Amino acid sequence: AEGQDEPRDEDEEEEEEEECEEYEDFSELPDTCSIASDDSFYPPGGPEDEDECGWSLGRESPESPEPLSLFRACCANNAVVLRALLRQGPEEHEVRETDRNRRNGLIVACYQGYVDIVIALAQCPHLDVNWQDNEGNTALITAAQAGHITITNYLLNYFPGLDIEKRNVFGFTALMKSAMQGRTECIRALMLAGANVHATDPSRGLTSWEWACYTGRSESAFIMQKLMDRPCPEQFCDQYKPEWPKMKELLAKAAEPKSCLQRITECVRSVVSFRSFHGPEEDGVLDHMVQVTTSLGSPFIAVSCRTVCPGSPPSVGKRRLAVQEILRRQRAEQIRSQDKDHVSSYERLFQNSRVTLIRKKKDRRASLQPGSLAVPAASAVALRKASLLPLHLLRRSSVRPGFVIPKVRVSKAPPPAYQPEPARRRSSAKDDPYLQIPKWRYKELKEERKKAEDVERRRAAEAQKQRQASPAGCRT
Repeated sequence: AEGQDEPRDEDEEEEEEEECEEYEDFSELPDTCSIASDDSFYPPGGPEDEDECGWSLGRESPESPEPLSLFRACCANNAVVLRALLRQGPEEHEVRETDRNRRNGLIVACYQGYVDIVIALAQCPHLDVNWQDNEGNTALITAAQAGHITITNYLLNYFPGLDIEKRNVFGFTALMKSAMQGRTECIRALMLAGANVHATDPSRGLTSWEWACYTGRSESAFIMQKLMDRPCPEQFCDQYKPEWPKMKELLAKAAEPKSCLQRITECVRSVVSFRSFHGPEEDGVLDHMVQVTTSLGSPFIAVSCRTVCPGSPPSVGKRRLAVQEILRRQRAEQIRSQDKDHVSSYERLFQNSRVTLIRKKKDRRASLQPGSLAVPAASAVALRKASLLPLHLLRRSSVRPGFVIPKVRVSKAPPPAYQPEPARRRSSAKDDPYLQIPKWRYKELKEERKKAEDVERRRAAEAQKQRQASPAGCRT
């Protein structure tokens, strides 16, 4: 038993020594993850610790994150940093930064489905919306092929200068790529935006509808055929009237006298409960109900937003402009209708001037053209374009009425030895054109009392002198 107790005592002593062992560095502890974790902070002990840890107080850490560029912010889906960079005004080379596949930030955002990035890039200067990567794919082709309907609609509506018919290296357009992949919503948006449904690829010579049939996209082919049969949604026009065209014919037919055979058949139909199923008729009641409920003047629904051009609804084959372009045209027409002689008034204002404005082709701006003197409405973030025309010629209001011609006074510089004369004090405040300091009532009474006391004192002094002079005269 004694022999068995001796090894036990030795084991206990070794365990106690291990427990009492001191560690010089906390990072050597066995539970480093809990005590000396990565987010803990320990002051540097010396140059050896600095070399081991790789940091010091005097120099920056080599592992510090680099500032995000515009392209990296797009790839990381960091909309906050992207908006901050856009407010600072990025340069052209920063906007045109690409990866090894020549994809810029917009194409990457369209590929990944970053909606916030695409919305922020709509206000980015120097951005080429029709930029193509190594395979010739644009942002629209990438978004339509991936099926991102929100990004596709935003590109079509808020990116001016977008080329819908741009082709990649294989000769496919955005409509063809979306038809191949079966993206029905993107197909509908592209066709109503004016994409060419009859365009063919150079290799097989197939249209987008034929590509949908060839790849087995039956639903996409059915929607394309329906849109080609009825290319224009008439209910989206402000001139649409919710009246069923067949109503008059049916009412006239019901008012006609019925024959005996027709009465018998109606009676049999009403008695027999078995009825054969019939699909919806073309231009029937269901179609009319859909048109009425989705129209702009529908009494059944409330429209949450107003369309930009209610007089020109979208149609298959008709190119639809971006919102900025539509607003610019509407503003130009509004100015042209309100002030038809704004050009002549501009010439009358400067008829005595010797300044001649010569427009160069390379420096021609839209703000100088008489037909496009417009500022895009609803552009909270866009600044007003600089113009040489006065503000009252661009937009009239009660704040800026009429012609306001400033008066300029030019005087000759005095000689170096000139000394200005001291300002003369005015004798009276009546001729002074400037405002006088107001006086309080109690101060005026105090001054009047002082003046009365001075007058009394002078009278007393004069009376005293007269008294002193009268006895002296009597003595003489």
